[in-house]
Amino acid sequence: MLSRALSVSFAASRAALVRSLAQDMAEWPAGEQEYRLIHREGTKGYSPQNTGPDGWMTILMAEYQRLPSLPSLPDEVKDGFTEEMAFQGYLLHHAKNPPLFPGRGQGIGDTPNLKIIGDIDPSDVSQGDVGDCWLLSAISSLAEFDGAIARLFRKTPNLKSMPREGPNKYTISLWDLATWTEVDVVVDERLAAKATGDGLLGCSPSHDGELWVCYLEKAVAIHCGGWDEIDGGQCTHAWSILTGCKEQYTIRKGKTGKFGCLSKFNPNERRWEALENSPQKGFRGLWPSAWPKVGGGGSYTLQLDEEELFMRMCAWDDANFVIAAGTKAGSDTQSTDGIVDGHAYTVLECVNDVAGTDVDLIKMRNPWGKGEIENGEFDDDGPGWQKYPQVKAFLKPVVADDGIFWLSKDEFFKYFHTLYVCAKDMSDFIPAHERKN
Repeated sequence: MLSRALSVSFAASRAALVRSLAQDMAEWPAGEQEYRLIHREGTKGYSPQNTGPDGWMTILMAEYQRLPSLPSLPDEVKDGFTEEMAFQGYLLHHAKNPPLFPGRGQGIGDTPNLKIIGDIDPSDVSQGDVGDCWLLSAISSLAEFDGAIARLFRKTPNLKSMPREGPNKYTISLWDLATWTEVDVVVDERLAAKATGDGLLGCSPSHDGELWVCYLEKAVAIHCGGWDEIDGGQCTHAWSILTGCKEQYTIRKGKTGKFGCLSKFNPNERRWEALENSPQKGFRGLWPSAWPKVGGGGSYTLQLDEEELFMRMCAWDDANFVIAAGTKAGSDTQSTDGIVDGHAYTVLECVNDVAGTDVDLIKMRNPWGKGEIENGEFDDDGPGWQKYPQVKAFLKPVVADDGIFWLSKDEFFKYFHTLYVCAKDMSDFIPAHERKN
């Protein structure tokens, strides 16, 4: 317990005050220097409170501004899109609701460790208010391969030292699906605000201060024609934009209970259908398709049962393909056992016969960055880990509401009836000097 209450709000420029307080505290009687540090989630926007000299708790609120304020950007730095951004019929930005500058004292990314790219990880992705789980699941799966993400930003000079104090802009290289050529999208550092004026419209910075997802999402929105154009889509479409790979497959469960393979390759005309960057435009259908050669191949008439499909998923995972899965149709405000309806999840890993057992498991991630299966056999505290201690020792599951969870094979096929596969070896994006021989 604390005998004295201390409530301090400080910025970087107030470091001297902090040092002074620390010195004063060191002079307190020993009994008054005891403390209990409590970290509680959900305190965003909480104001410092003084509990009085007899209070039982001290609250220390740190307000940090990573970069100097920028009321506006010079015209030569502006990307030409941010001011005109709209969503669901509302113009997002105006004099009373300006776009947001991360790290510049507006409550977005005001952390000491702010950066564009650090340790790239699927957990860097946290969905905002746009219905682009299809895009973010695709990005999250791609983030298993650091080189695939870093390559998108390779034309941004001095990336490792950014953001800098002056106005910043970033070049993201994406694929134009109408021509299947790579194009560069240049964005300034401002992020889209909600029309209601209460925070970011899109992704938030990661917990460790990385901004790459925010700017990649913004670049894709611009590339596709606006935020409304990415409000709904398919993971396969996103992977084409991000990697330039045409070989995208959608695998669906049919009325027979078996799974068939589809793609945008027209078997009658022996060509890939013409696409546009927006998933809302261009060819939006699918053709019955031959299966990816990796895993066994097979004609468009081949139908696989759950066991056969799972083994192919393991083969695709081993080949460094990226995979996602969709739940049953419905509103993402509804869920079944914690699994959200009408939602796309990332498939992070497929493991058969784990640790020499007959247990088959699939590691999933919700692009919301939270929300997991409830009462699953292998949820964070599920009974499966106690039943199979060797499986737990091998996989080392993490107990956290981070949107990452394990499903048994049977559970996976209970909740997910659609699978998305990008048939490209993502290790191709690893720089040659970093590859293992």
